[in-house]
Amino acid sequence: MESHLSRNKFFDTKILIAAIVVALLLLGAAFVGSRKTVVIAYDGQEIQVSTLAGTVGDVLEKQDITIGDDDKIIPKMSEKIEDGMKITIHRAFEIKLVDGQVEKSIFTTQTDVKGLIDSLNIKLKEEDRIEPRLEESVREGQVIKITRVTREVAVETQELPFQTVFKNNDSLEKGKTKKIQEGKKGLKEIKFEVLYEDGIEVEREVIEENIVEDAVNEIVEKGTLTMVATSRGDNIRYSKVITMNATAYDMSFQSTGKRPGDKYYGITASGTKLRPGVVAVDPNVIPLGTKLYIESIDKTSDYGYASAEDRGGSIKGNKIDLFFESAQAVKKFGRRTVKVYILK
Repeated sequence: MESHLSRNKFFDTKILIAAIVVALLLLGAAFVGSRKTVVIAYDGQEIQVSTLAGTVGDVLEKQDITIGDDDKIIPKMSEKIEDGMKITIHRAFEIKLVDGQVEKSIFTTQTDVKGLIDSLNIKLKEEDRIEPRLEESVREGQVIKITRVTREVAVETQELPFQTVFKNNDSLEKGKTKKIQEGKKGLKEIKFEVLYEDGIEVEREVIEENIVEDAVNEIVEKGTLTMVATSRGDNIRYSKVITMNATAYDMSFQSTGKRPGDKYYGITASGTKLRPGVVAVDPNVIPLGTKLYIESIDKTSDYGYASAEDRGGSIKGNKIDLFFESAQAVKKFGRRTVKVYILK
């Protein structure tokens, strides 16, 4: 009876041991089956690890690999581990970004300028400039410069100066002036296209000009009337003085070509009677009817006040013929140089 029971106990023990062994084998197989091999690429090296970790983040933590806030991990930290997976760590590096007038340091993993700009969601306008160019690479410590280019239309007003116009006034004494019209400045509107780079004006171009108000000239009369003291003690006003060659004539046939009784004998070209003070002139030089004063320049007596009422065939240009009442006076006068003042 005991022998039979002992054999049964032994048999049960062997079965239990066998079950335990099978369980351990199955557990070991399961353990081995859950371990995965991954490759980690970082800091210029690649390592292969066998891991039971469930996610990328767990693997890196178990390997004591520190990840910076701006580092880029491929795949993401939350991705589940798969056998044969490759984990790549792109270390962030520092560059300087100057955007217009704003300068700041940026940590990035981007390898070219375009990728950097896109990652920062920076918008570039058509005329904006970036250095280096978008297709160029980015390296640690590099300065990326964005020049912001803007244009605007500016309007300015500009004063237009007036001109001073002088007019001769032969009724006003020489050396004196008289303002007869006030000058007034005009106004011009100018439109510019202004080019700015980073808010600083670098160029402006005129695109339109309009006269808003015309300038009004100032008009000033300038006196041309002068004074001369005659040998007779008079102060006379004159507008012009001419140096002329003077001769003398009387009513004789030798002077006029007419005799008493002839038509127009003793009559001037103006229809007046010949008398002392009448002179013959070239009307192209001194108009008939002009009042004159004849001054001697050889210290002889002045002929004095005269009136241009006659003309003669030989009196051309700066010549003047003075009337005297006698042939003796004509002969005495002869031919002289005189100053002829045109009176006012």
